[in-house]
Amino acid sequence: MSAQGGLAEYADVHEYIDRHFEEHLAATRRFLQQPSVSLVPPGVDGGVRQCAAMLRDILKELGCERAEVVEFDRGNPVVFGKLRSKNPNAKTLIAYSLYDVMPVDDEVWAAPPFAAEILDARAIDLPDFYGKCIVARGARNQKGPIMGFVNALRSLRAVRGDIPVNVIFTFDGEEELGSMNFVGPFRQRFLDELKQADVAYYLNPSQNAKGDQVLYLGNRGIAFGELEIRGGEWGGPAKGPLFAPHDLWVDSPAWRLAQALATLKDRDGNILVEGFYDNVRPPSAEDRELLEQLKASFDEEQTKRDLGIHRFKRGRSGSELYETFLMRPNINIDGYSSGYTGAYVKTMFPDRALAKIDIRLVPDQTMDEVLGKLRKHFDRHGFPEVEIKIQGCYNPSKTSLRAPITQAAIRAAELHGVKTVCWPIYYAGIPMAVFSDPPLNLPAIGFGLGRMGREHIANEYFTVEGLHLYEKFVVTFLHELARQSSEPLDSTVTARLM
Repeated sequence: MSAQGGLAEYADVHEYIDRHFEEHLAATRRFLQQPSVSLVPPGVDGGVRQCAAMLRDILKELGCERAEVVEFDRGNPVVFGKLRSKNPNAKTLIAYSLYDVMPVDDEVWAAPPFAAEILDARAIDLPDFYGKCIVARGARNQKGPIMGFVNALRSLRAVRGDIPVNVIFTFDGEEELGSMNFVGPFRQRFLDELKQADVAYYLNPSQNAKGDQVLYLGNRGIAFGELEIRGGEWGGPAKGPLFAPHDLWVDSPAWRLAQALATLKDRDGNILVEGFYDNVRPPSAEDRELLEQLKASFDEEQTKRDLGIHRFKRGRSGSELYETFLMRPNINIDGYSSGYTGAYVKTMFPDRALAKIDIRLVPDQTMDEVLGKLRKHFDRHGFPEVEIKIQGCYNPSKTSLRAPITQAAIRAAELHGVKTVCWPIYYAGIPMAVFSDPPLNLPAIGFGLGRMGREHIANEYFTVEGLHLYEKFVVTFLHELARQSSEPLDSTVTARLM
């Protein structure tokens, strides 16, 4: 069946999207105009709860039988909803995304970050063929895709009066802070309802520069927080900073933390925490095949230009490090602070030192295991005074190329004339382990058509054409998922990809 012939099945809904796209675009812009910054100082309102209420109302308007803002003892709420198909045998999909966004305070934007203005691509230094772009904080990460998904469901219900699968909406209000409520109390409270699902989908349209759909078959786990040393009974200034010469006879928290950090890695970047790699799952035959395909198309010079670097680690080639980049866990220092860092000089002896870190995990590692090994490592190397303060964490996730949701995503893109490039795992962290870990054990991945980018930095965007295409893709994908869920696995799709 040709791609165009296959899309004829969905032409009525796709044509509805064409006719009503200006309304969809306006609704998307309204949602983006509501701030929802989660990383704010105490007492500052970043608009998260107003955005949660707005999102709940959007789900109610969509026709959800349930749409609620789920509050917790602390932190930001999760927005939960359920939209049921009229088909009593329909499969159930969990739609995961986040509605909180990063701050914008110190960045220079081409337009106000919460105005959601539509600009020409060249106005934000993108190629002309990208066309018009919605420029806003959250356009890419991840409020734009939320509205694209909702607009697609709204179109299905308007044209056909139904949707092909049941949908459970789970929208995270503190993903940028570590998803502590989402991976903890929300999962526990809603576990029985989540058990009704067959698959989990991260709303993440992703097309590369060539226009291929990029599909990630997993996500790294992450723990982030602080390592801190304060003066106390172990040594160091216990009542505040001292004059600099006292470094000669009093233990220094700044030096001690620097020395402790130096025990974590060797010069080649290998983690020296005892047993850190013990449970790392080796790449499967499927992973190896995908890695070889990715390395074959890897453009080393372009990647260096994109990253703004002159060379890769220790002068090695990017191709040589590609598997390490995708498949190995890591400990990274995000920042280090101690003592006086202002203008000129202040000769002082600090009473504390602090490092911000993140730990990225890969399949078969768990946060509890790795954090326990980190504690033992510092104790064994003579640094029991290092305090480990974890502020957010979740496990990695992994899904097979042959899972029905993966096949449906590949087939849907193919029907739109788009090739799919599969990555064994995404280098960043998303809390999909909430769904892929026991007892749910769901296939859980992110994908989609539509160009967008610059999350966490200025001039974040979703192309207008990309939003339009994503809405149509969602319609196609949901029907392909319903078909894949009830028919034998389409091995020909895998064969074409491999």
